[in-house]
Amino acid sequence: MRIFLIIILLLTAPANIFAEDKGKALYDAWCAQCHGYEGKGDGYAKDFTFPKPRDFTVGTYKFTSTPTGDPPSDEDLKRMIRDGNPGTSMPAWRRFSDEEVTSLINYLKKFASDVFTSKPTPVKITKVPSCSDDMIKKGREIEEKTAKCWECHGKEGRGDGEKSWQENFKDDWGNPILPADHTHPWEFRKGGSLEDIYLTITTGNKGTPMTSYQDTLSDDERWALACYIKSRQQERRLGVSLMVKKTPRIPSAEDRTWDKTDYLDLPLAGQIMFEPRNFTPNITNVRIRGLYTDTEVGIMLEWTDKKPNKGDDGMPPDTVRIQFPVKSGEKPYFFMGDKKNPVYIWSFNARDNMGVEFNANGPGNLMQQESKDIMAEGFYRNGLYRVLFRRPLITKDDHDTRFETGRFIPFSVSIFDGRNREEGNRATISAWYYMILEPPTPVKVYVLPPLVTIVFLVGGVFLHIRMRKK
Repeated sequence: MRIFLIIILLLTAPANIFAEDKGKALYDAWCAQCHGYEGKGDGYAKDFTFPKPRDFTVGTYKFTSTPTGDPPSDEDLKRMIRDGNPGTSMPAWRRFSDEEVTSLINYLKKFASDVFTSKPTPVKITKVPSCSDDMIKKGREIEEKTAKCWECHGKEGRGDGEKSWQENFKDDWGNPILPADHTHPWEFRKGGSLEDIYLTITTGNKGTPMTSYQDTLSDDERWALACYIKSRQQERRLGVSLMVKKTPRIPSAEDRTWDKTDYLDLPLAGQIMFEPRNFTPNITNVRIRGLYTDTEVGIMLEWTDKKPNKGDDGMPPDTVRIQFPVKSGEKPYFFMGDKKNPVYIWSFNARDNMGVEFNANGPGNLMQQESKDIMAEGFYRNGLYRVLFRRPLITKDDHDTRFETGRFIPFSVSIFDGRNREEGNRATISAWYYMILEPPTPVKVYVLPPLVTIVFLVGGVFLHIRMRKK
């Protein structure tokens, strides 16, 4: 009997041991670099991330479906692991099996086991209302007068509210924090659907200045506010090329015509190949539009920046650059080109408020042109930068890009956020993309279809008359 019991223990014990070891092994291999081996958020990668990694020992998780005071549910933890946190360094871990995710969740709970002794009660969504115009209007009134979201998120919802720049605007761990940009739903940590927004309003983001409105707003008011925030969202249009259409004239930077012009969104990342590297960029997207006439081209760049900087406070000015290959059709090195393949650059900064042309053949080799063929105008308003570059299609300088219809023209964009001390090689950059000046539609496209139709009609009538005579 004793031998039999020992065999049973040997057969059953390893399963529990291995399950625990599997969660620890997964955590040590994939999570500890940021969150630390003891779960304190002090991994060696902590200095290269923004926001800072979560401290699991406190047991406070920001993005949950549970009310204040309740721990996150297993589904909350599973979502965080599976989907990651958009706009942060926390990636989506799709490589793990369901069994591995479960073992990882069980191990995470042990860092704050006392917190998980109580059973969480997630907020239940029974019915999702339709966001009518009246509902959105009601939500706007609540946002402006009751909830006062604009104090942190700004008048246009771009995260540029005055409260967010106060010294004490930090999370519970003492780290600086930035409000969400309501116009960028792809960066919403808890998701950008109407239900996700409602949950965020209801439960808040624990450990942050984003409080719960469950006790201060009724259920209908929270849905109305969610509808209004949802209405502010913009569509992110990703791709590899931008079609630049012809127009009688290039509108000014503030002209509403640009709002109706096709655009392409470019994801941005920090430049980490050359010193000084930029591991913590705040600007993650730039939108580009373009128009051209018989003689010139206009390129509009716009991006959200939660705090502008003109370089008058000891920090560098906000700057944007768009670069093109000097050699037709070739793509140089993605950041400022290389010796064999130089780049041609248009630059604008908020201090000088003017456009400058450069050439570069690698990082640190920026050379300003003597001639000036570009004009630039820009402005900052309610969290949004808009910069318009204009230049003749063809110039006399051999180092300038020629803008010809029907040709794929490579380009990339770099942004320097002054408040994030970005200048020189410390930049936020895009990959290479293409723009195409749409060729004018030939006259025959308009003439031939009606002409062919007329010929067929006349021929049909003629054939019908002949057949009747026979």
